[in-house]
Amino acid sequence: MGTQSHAHRIKISVDVSEEERIYIKMIAAKKKMTISEFIMSFVRPNIPHSEPNAETKKAMRDIEENKNLTRYKNVDDFWTDMGLDPNA
Repeated sequence: MGTQSHAHRIKISVDVSEEERIYIKMIAAKKKMTISEFIMSFVRPNIPHSEPNAETKKAMRDIEENKNLTRYKNVDDFWTDMGLDPNA
């Protein structure tokens, strides 16, 4: 039931008790997923992807359309606005 195609896959192992393995397997089965799919459903959102998310796409459109931009006279003003000491 994987949502993504992977040309090359490797195996990893996770040390759990027999009771934990059974529990994980039951939860995965209830969601109609393999154990791997179930575990990866928690991990995958934290893995960087080449496709930008919606917020990044909007920011990129704003830049292209030259709107919703904050302009600075110099880099020190930028760092100050970011709350960082430019001389740190």
